Amino acid sequence: MSRYTPLALLVSLIPAYLAAQDSTASNATGFRGGQWAMQFGGNANLFSLGVLRFTSGHSAWLLDLANSATVINATSTDKFSGTTTSADQQFINLDVRLGKRFYQARHVNIVSFQTLAVEGGMSDQMIDMSAGNLRQTTWYTGLNGELGAAYMLTSGVSVGGTANFSAGYLSYKSNNPAATATGHGFYDGIRVLVALGLYF
Repeated sequence: MSRYTPLALLVSLIPAYLAAQDSTASNATGFRGGQWAMQFGGNANLFSLGVLRFTSGHSAWLLDLANSATVINATSTDKFSGTTTSADQQFINLDVRLGKRFYQARHVNIVSFQTLAVEGGMSDQMIDMSAGNLRQTTWYTGLNGELGAAYMLTSGVSVGGTANFSAGYLSYKSNNPAATATGHGFYDGIRVLVALGLYF
């Protein structure tokens, strides 16, 4: 996929955001200005926790933290010498989003939403080998767009899903027993999450 495709999708969402601000009172979402909410999201290898502060029945500020991690404690044994060395591995990713979300009522119990946010984060990957330690750390920042929908089980609980589109700039540093490397570049990505919402 071209690295510019998600960015183009983000830009295409802007008219929907503006239209959401003009929603009429008959398109009631059931939310209210000043209301708080929490969103728990996840998939097979990612967990996110978001806090929402509603500015009206159709919009809210979102602060979201996401984490994925894989940590493996292992050893490696040479088949010829019988020597045992560490083969630990870890991959940790942390990111944060801050942006504005816009809601529309689609049915008496269903709301759709779009979010436009800035994001930033880091990932750290480490692998132990017999020759030494390999480590790569990446920092990134960019734009994030989100499309989602939620089914309101009650006025205080919802279940649903989201699709996130990200694109931006990254820098990295890699270190291994033979060399150190630094660089920069661009990233893009799409991730799909299931989500549980709690409203107060």
